[in-house]
Amino acid sequence: MKPCVSHHVGCVVRSAAVRDSRATVASKHFLTVDYRDPGSPPAPERLCVKAYFGEAHGRSRAGESEARFYRDCAPSTSTRIPACSYVGLDEGSGSSILILEDLNAAGATPLDALHRFTPELSAATLRQLAHLHAETWDNARLYESWLSPRMLSLAQNLSDDRLQELLDRPRGDGLSRAARTATRVRAAMRTLGGLPESSPSCMLHGDTHAGNIFDSTRGPGLLDWQLVQRGSWATDVAYHISSVLETDVRRQSEWDLLAGYLRCLGELGVPTPSWDSAVASYRQHLAYGLFLWSMTQFTTENLTAPTLQRIGLAVEDHATFELLGV
Repeated sequence: MKPCVSHHVGCVVRSAAVRDSRATVASKHFLTVDYRDPGSPPAPERLCVKAYFGEAHGRSRAGESEARFYRDCAPSTSTRIPACSYVGLDEGSGSSILILEDLNAAGATPLDALHRFTPELSAATLRQLAHLHAETWDNARLYESWLSPRMLSLAQNLSDDRLQELLDRPRGDGLSRAARTATRVRAAMRTLGGLPESSPSCMLHGDTHAGNIFDSTRGPGLLDWQLVQRGSWATDVAYHISSVLETDVRRQSEWDLLAGYLRCLGELGVPTPSWDSAVASYRQHLAYGLFLWSMTQFTTENLTAPTLQRIGLAVEDHATFELLGV
């Protein structure tokens, strides 16, 4: 394991107790820690340990990109993220472990699909994304292999039969037949992934749904960076707006939100695309979130259904399939 630089010099742990554990693909264990010496600055007493244990160990490389992000990129980003005390990464196997702040203990609130997002909260989250994108805009470091685009590889996940089985669940209720047809959903993802790579590219969070956002007294931030990659800004923006806002709210506010994001990019010194180009990119990139939430298997249906339905209705509103020619 290759650790990051210690943030708590001289820290010595006396004991630790697990308060709670949660598992999807990764496991998160929430600890209370007793220190012989908390170090300098003092290490927090409550921490979150994130890794791939037990049966999930076979998918351990799923955490490699997140570990690299926290080790190599997080120290220099102004995007609001959980504080990280330690990163362990085995470069050969891709196995990783993160020691992060416990957001609840820090006074922050992790959100989910049942949280009613307002346009104001979404706008604040988009400003965080604008900082991430602007800081990495057209950066040569984006072409390191661990930041390669993921759309085409993700589109290979699951057979058409399994994807259709998932889309036939209640998660697809209220959507058109096209929006819940596996072959068409996959074709849209493949077509989007096969478009000429965005130039310039930027670093993407890659998974900007409500469950990967926390709110705090300082404003919202982003967690769970497993899908970090390079690509078009529109991937993060379209996915976020379409997945977190109730459909009526999204229809009333999405163009103001897009304009606000572009304005923030400009304020951060990034040459922004024309409005017509930005709108076209936004409409196309809705296909990314649709595929991710069609294939989701490790999130409970009470969270999957509203997320997929919101994105699916946005895809229908914006004729995304037709725009991509599928």
